[in-house]
Amino acid sequence: MKPPKKFTPPKFTSYDGKSDPMMSLWNRDEALMCKVFPSSLGETGLQWFDRLATGSTHGWKQLSEEFLARFVSNTKISKEPDTLFGLRKEQEETLRNYARRYWEEYNDLEENVCSEQMVVMSFKHGLRPKSKLRQSLTKRPATALKDLRAKIEQHACLEDDQISIKVASAEQITRYKKRTDRGEH
Repeated sequence: MKPPKKFTPPKFTSYDGKSDPMMSLWNRDEALMCKVFPSSLGETGLQWFDRLATGSTHGWKQLSEEFLARFVSNTKISKEPDTLFGLRKEQEETLRNYARRYWEEYNDLEENVCSEQMVVMSFKHGLRPKSKLRQSLTKRPATALKDLRAKIEQHACLEDDQISIKVASAEQITRYKKRTDRGEH
């Protein structure tokens, strides 16, 4: 089939096997849609398309249904706010790393699905009970995300400083032991 004169193929984002597999139906011409469809596919989708047996689909509706049946599991399912309450800072994990994991989960939530107060509470809930940041958030709760982020940064800087002191002390002890093992004082 030859496309109509002055036909400009639509600009599609290539389907990469991970994103939402919906192709916009800008035209009701089924034959044209079937013809243009492969150009919307990325590597994964194109491999699937190339493996379809000739004549196995009859029309745009069937082709799109088969595509969705194959790839619908790759669509992103939005997370619920209670996901945040499931996060916990691990014993040896740095505050920066926990905060990074937390914000990644937070950013996966739908917009405006939970209040800033709920975000602050869930972050605090994930901290270890004796955490200085948890104690600080209990005494003076953050009322907005910017306040929470500021407190996290303050405590992360203190933690970074403590870690660098521990590393320097450990290096000093190692050098001292090497000198004493060699008989130097």
